[in-house]
Amino acid sequence: MKNLAKCLTLAALVAAALMIPLGAQAHDLWVTTPGADPGQNLIIELGYGHAFPQGEPLDAKLIVVPRVVSPAGVIQSKPVAEMKYESLKPLAKGSYVVTAGREAQWYTKSPEGSVNKPKDQVQGALRCVRTVKYGKAIVNVGGALDDVSKPVGTALEIVPLANPGSIAAGGELPVQVLLNGKPLAKTEVMATFAGFTPEGRSMAFYAKTDKKGMVKVKLWHSGLWLVRAYHKEPYKDPAKCDTFGQTAVLTFRIK
Repeated sequence: MKNLAKCLTLAALVAAALMIPLGAQAHDLWVTTPGADPGQNLIIELGYGHAFPQGEPLDAKLIVVPRVVSPAGVIQSKPVAEMKYESLKPLAKGSYVVTAGREAQWYTKSPEGSVNKPKDQVQGALRCVRTVKYGKAIVNVGGALDDVSKPVGTALEIVPLANPGSIAAGGELPVQVLLNGKPLAKTEVMATFAGFTPEGRSMAFYAKTDKKGMVKVKLWHSGLWLVRAYHKEPYKDPAKCDTFGQTAVLTFRIK
């Protein structure tokens, strides 16, 4: 009976998740790496789109170049191919947070289509959204499982309160969502893993943060995971735009 109950619970979770399409959201930016052994430089790959983990090109001028953050300091990276970067220094054994982003863009819709301009510069503007994207990944080098709960300081951020590498499939990862360094309550958090659906457009988890900005993400499958949070608010100057939207994405692998 216990096994039957577990199966029914999992089936219900999958059915519900399939109703949350990633494609219904705007494009996301995510960070992945193949990992590295101690003494090796880290290869960093960026994904952009709404079909995780398959990505599409993004103009290099819009990319906030990845950084590798650890208690010992920050390691910068250099581009080596389209959407691919390499750390400027080799990594020692330890746990790292890799951050990247996409610069803020205007999306103003008019009868002629959508353009990257504020509303007051577009004739016949119907509505406008200003968006910015933040991505980060947890990388454990040499089997390390160090603390990765220190925020990196982006305006919107998902902070893992445990090292994802310490959590097996079926476990839960506690995370906290911060907006300008403060807990963000009642915000939607979605998550999925590579291969959840063939087209990569559906989410496998959905919840809202509590009053402390926290939620426990159910990691019910091994592999590469993406956790996403989105926050929108009225734009500060309504003559220029209607909405300001920020998206934060956290990626990691579990066994």
